[in-house]
Amino acid sequence: MPEKKKRKVRFDISVWVVISAVAVLAVILGMMLLMQFQQAQNQARILLIEKGTTLIHSFESGLRLLPEQMEEGFYLQKLLMETAQQPDVDYLMVTDGEGHILADSDPSMLGLSYGLDLDVKKIAQSREIFWRQTANPQGAGTFEVYRGLSPAARNAGKEGLIVYVGFNMAKIEKASREDALRTAVTALVLVLIGSLAIVSLFLVQAYRLARVSLSRVTVFSEALVKNMPIALLAVDREGKIAACNDQAKGLLTGSPAEAVGREASHVLPEPFLRLLEVVQGRTGPVEEDILWASETGEQTWEVVAAAFADDEDQEGRILLARNVTGVRQMEKEVARSRHLNAIASLAAGVAHEIRNPLSSIKGFAVYFKKRLAGNREDEETAEIMIAETERLNRVISQLIEFARPLVLKREPANLEDLVRQTVRLVTAEAEQNGVAVEIRAGKGLPRADVDPDKVRQVLLNIFLNALAAMPGGGRLSILLNRREEFVEVEVSDTGEGIPRESLPRIYDPYFTSKPAGTGLGLAVAQKIMDAHGGAIQVESREGAGTRVSLRFPLMEKEGMEE
Repeated sequence: MPEKKKRKVRFDISVWVVISAVAVLAVILGMMLLMQFQQAQNQARILLIEKGTTLIHSFESGLRLLPEQMEEGFYLQKLLMETAQQPDVDYLMVTDGEGHILADSDPSMLGLSYGLDLDVKKIAQSREIFWRQTANPQGAGTFEVYRGLSPAARNAGKEGLIVYVGFNMAKIEKASREDALRTAVTALVLVLIGSLAIVSLFLVQAYRLARVSLSRVTVFSEALVKNMPIALLAVDREGKIAACNDQAKGLLTGSPAEAVGREASHVLPEPFLRLLEVVQGRTGPVEEDILWASETGEQTWEVVAAAFADDEDQEGRILLARNVTGVRQMEKEVARSRHLNAIASLAAGVAHEIRNPLSSIKGFAVYFKKRLAGNREDEETAEIMIAETERLNRVISQLIEFARPLVLKREPANLEDLVRQTVRLVTAEAEQNGVAVEIRAGKGLPRADVDPDKVRQVLLNIFLNALAAMPGGGRLSILLNRREEFVEVEVSDTGEGIPRESLPRIYDPYFTSKPAGTGLGLAVAQKIMDAHGGAIQVESREGAGTRVSLRFPLMEKEGMEE
């Protein structure tokens, strides 16, 4: 078997959403890193200012210790050069209020002017620390801290002096470049990590939504399969049952739960397997009505089978089946009913045309009987003519009655009373044939909503058929019982029974096994029972008697009370 193709799992993520999220993350990280860089710059600036302030304080303290025998200018220059030996100090100088350099760590600068771009007079009179960052053409930039000398220091020297401390920023700039590089690398790493995190969140969210959607689809599919009113079977490419619902138990050998995972050939009847083989390799469905002789009898199933595929690779086959035995039987009954209605209409028309001349024949027979009075043979002939015309007239009346739409006059009636009244009509014939009649009725039998005259007609037809089947004697048993929402009248005899091949035709008009019968008795009985919303059922076996069950609906009020 070829290897099964891997199913592609697809997550739909908008590219613009990801780009927007990464951009927002980059901006946030950039702002955070910029703030961190500025904070580091501020800290370095504060550190240099504090260091410059300390050096200025130290220089001022040294000025207060000026020896009396030492020249002031020489001492100032010496002190300044010693103080300038501190690490990272680029220069140290002192200027007067006019900007002239009085002392400098670089003696070559003496006598030159410095700070003319500043308000040197104001600075010389102020105790406030000033600072600025200047460019150095010879190398790294210089961070300069300056202020006026304190009054105590001025007493030791000249008044209106300004001290400048210049720090070499080479190390700081190098550290700043390194910090900037580290910051850029850190930002890049954070952006990548953040981007991966955002994409991962989207993937996790998409996966979760896909799982939720898949779970919903799975639950919906399982509920749909389980609650479908028809049988469903899915067979995989290996020929095993992949899924089936409870409605498929009528097709399977065993329960649906046991059938899943088993070979279809082990649990499905041959006609259904044959249909599954037919759809193998086809693209469209195949529909067919299958006649299947099951253990419960012959059944008719309406079946649709089809193959399903994934990416043009066939995955399996599916079969939908519905038991339409009752539907097909109903269709046959409808066709039969139409056929009978057509026959009845034709017979009614013929009967109507026959009845008029039949009245004339009977009138002439009566006339000849009177005319030939005294001649015994002629009188008997006339009486036979009269009897036969009357019998033919009864047949015609039955034909017309059968063809005419029934109009029921319903009323609450006690079926036991109707049975006993009808039995009295056939008692003489039963005694003549040696037939014993037995009536049994359940206690508290409810009334039925029926037309009493029509019910007596049905009972009379059935009783007469039973007596005709027992010419040599027997037993006629009548049992009345309550059955859920109807009253059942069961009529049984010990007569000859009905041949098996004749049972399907017993309700057909004019079908009869009796020489003098019209074949309308059971046809009329069925029509009356159908009009009442009841049912008639005949069970018979040749040589073992016949049982006829009549089911009459109860009155609605009594049915609700029960």
